[in-house]
Amino acid sequence: MSEKKLIHLVQRHGQTTLNAKKAFRSRLDPHLDETGKKQSEDAAESAWDEGIKVERIISSPLLRALETADAYAEVYDLDVIQDRGLLSFHLGVLGGKDKKEYQEILDYFVEHPKSVIPEGESLDELEQRTFEFFDKELRSEKFTVFVTHNSNCVCLQNQIEGGKTGIPESDEVSVKPGGTLGIFLDEDGKYSVE
Repeated sequence: MSEKKLIHLVQRHGQTTLNAKKAFRSRLDPHLDETGKKQSEDAAESAWDEGIKVERIISSPLLRALETADAYAEVYDLDVIQDRGLLSFHLGVLGGKDKKEYQEILDYFVEHPKSVIPEGESLDELEQRTFEFFDKELRSEKFTVFVTHNSNCVCLQNQIEGGKTGIPESDEVSVKPGGTLGIFLDEDGKYSVE
């Protein structure tokens, strides 16, 4: 087994009231709630305590992500760079709706990835945007914290693992609100996510 090295972190934004209500967040722009603020602070402090040398922070421009990124900026004394490549899945008319009640509708658009959600985007568009962003940014030699959303975390994992095992906006997520993924690179140039 070849050695692997941690090269970046992907930080899912902290909890908001919409997460707590189990509603689709989409492009709605709620603040972090108190739990979300604590999750963000804890994640940033944990990275610092682990001796991780963060050199830059790139965030989705949505408020919940920026507030999470600010926790890292405070600890590491860095500016936050905003990038639309990290925007969440634009669920259009589903934004703010109860996930359980509207899951079948989302499932249709996941099963038909070229179909555009009314007033939103298709799954193919989300994946293309996310893939293009990470295809370029994972190669950076600067240790980066990418602050983003569930849908982007799932797309990234699918990109690295070479399949479509994860489903954006499902409750079967690899990282809960406020959770962190590590991006590793091994000696053979292969990426992995933990």
